[in-house]
Amino acid sequence: MKKPLIKTLVCIGLLIGSHHFINAQEQESFQKLVKLPVREAAYDSYLALMRINIEQSRKEDGNISFTLFGKDGDYTVYLLERFKNKAAWEEHKKSVYARSTDAISPAATMHLSEETILKEIPEIPAADTEILSPEENTQNIITWFTVQPTATTAFIEAMSKAIPKARDTEGNLGYNIYQNAEDPNKFIVIERWRNPEVYQNYLQSEYSKKLNQDVEGLLNKEAKLKREVLKNISE
Repeated sequence: MKKPLIKTLVCIGLLIGSHHFINAQEQESFQKLVKLPVREAAYDSYLALMRINIEQSRKEDGNISFTLFGKDGDYTVYLLERFKNKAAWEEHKKSVYARSTDAISPAATMHLSEETILKEIPEIPAADTEILSPEENTQNIITWFTVQPTATTAFIEAMSKAIPKARDTEGNLGYNIYQNAEDPNKFIVIERWRNPEVYQNYLQSEYSKKLNQDVEGLLNKEAKLKREVLKNISE
């Protein structure tokens, strides 16, 4: 085979591979969890502006969900953004309301915001969460897991068995798990429950206890498990 023909075939192969890669990116949902330690003096004004951002963002065709979590007596909030793909998120960032929030964030958060890009896990795709109004009594739990490098598959398998049961539990409003896009050994679980009572009942269930047993030996012992119990303060 002549060299020019070989080069042509190689180029075609690269183009096809690139096209498939771009298509894969377009099909993947885009999630970002942002921790925002807001200054007390700026909290009320920042929250008002963020709520406008959330309200308008939810109207975008490319948005899946947009939720702000916080708790009483604490000025640190967590923003969970979900879009159909990264292109939809990038288009969102061009909006006036998103740019307005981004403009004041550095000063309001003292440049201490932390962002984590998340991706769905094919074995446990994220499901829509139920929105209540009012939200005062809901329990929203965010848990950060770091597993041993050799235990990632086992951890996903354990979660894939337990999450459908949790979603079917009376009083559950949502139960999703995401993998850190930059570190495959890190995961974030976000649970939403109608009230503290149903959450406590869930914790006492046999499948919840079994899940704790199954994952206990899979976690990285040097990484402390972190859990926050929060309110939905999006509205």
